[in-house]
Amino acid sequence: MAELSVSGAVREILTGDPEMPTDEVIRRARSEGLRATEKQIRKSINNQRNPIRAKVAAARVAPAAARETTPPKVAPAVPASAAAVGPLDLAGVLGNVALVNKVVGLCGVETARQTAEAVHACGGLEAFLQHLELVATIRGGEAAT
Repeated sequence: MAELSVSGAVREILTGDPEMPTDEVIRRARSEGLRATEKQIRKSINNQRNPIRAKVAAARVAPAAARETTPPKVAPAVPASAAAVGPLDLAGVLGNVALVNKVVGLCGVETARQTAEAVHACGGLEAFLQHLELVATIRGGEAAT
């Protein structure tokens, strides 16, 4: 049986639940036969948790956005870090490319790029949507859905 790598074991565990407490991840990794120091495992958890959170969040957002039938007023963008985490399935990648193409068709490349940067600067999609609600309220427009 091949020896488990620290990053591989941690990645597998966190992909199932990115919010799992660090001590529980360590316990599960050890129960799977990982032979590494607690310090090495913790370091791997700290390095991988946020990128895995982004990847899992992107996987949850993309299918919901694909079902949308009316064009959004401001289309959310997937952070570049989510795409760089690892290979997604081909259908997911093509679905995201179709969404980006739709956004670019609605507002242009530069506006889409600025929107993506705003999403990133706000700290992610959820925070950006909260800011969007606030701006819509201040401007007296209807709230974004």
